[in-house]
Amino acid sequence: MKKLFTLFWGLLTVLGLQAQSEFPVQYADKDGNIIEDGSTLVLTEYEADAFGSIEMPTNLYVKNMTTESMQIGGIYTIETLDNGHFQTCFPENCVAQDKTGTYETKSGPLGADELKNMQTEWAPTDNGRCVVTYQLVTYKQNAITKEWSIDQQGPTITLDFTLTMTDVHTAGIGSKVVSVTYYDLTGQKTNRPKHGVYLQKTIYQDGSSKTHKKLFR
Repeated sequence: MKKLFTLFWGLLTVLGLQAQSEFPVQYADKDGNIIEDGSTLVLTEYEADAFGSIEMPTNLYVKNMTTESMQIGGIYTIETLDNGHFQTCFPENCVAQDKTGTYETKSGPLGADELKNMQTEWAPTDNGRCVVTYQLVTYKQNAITKEWSIDQQGPTITLDFTLTMTDVHTAGIGSKVVSVTYYDLTGQKTNRPKHGVYLQKTIYQDGSSKTHKKLFR
């Protein structure tokens, strides 16, 4: 009996893993290579944009494993966020969060066999760490109301960002602020930032300047 019980649960485990691997959308790299469900990406590389802000991209993609278009999205939990904000443009609209918590993206289409860049990143303002668990989901549409709701929950991945720089806060140390200017992400200057992410440029009395992204709610 014990052997049969063990065999039964072993079979359920195998079937569960098989079902997960056959989920219609999967995480992938830029070449379409599938990333295993439950993986952790340790991310330490950063880059500076045209305005000098630091960004840590994931270079993560989502691949439609079927020959049919479908409605997809994600549920993500920000477990650690030492500073800055976490941003995801998946599946369509860009949304930034500057607090820990669990969030759901809006749904969007993913074409047949499509490989889509998630455009997901951490924008830090100082050394620190950001840890996010991201789960892919599919949606179904109500035939009457035409509203979309979550149908199935799929694979998960953990994004573990760590930034270590020696010169993050060198600009303006010990110097008074002369001016603070805001720009939208296209580089257009604005006097009244609305909801969203803007670039804040601070000029100091010693002639140095610092630009970083700031989230307005």
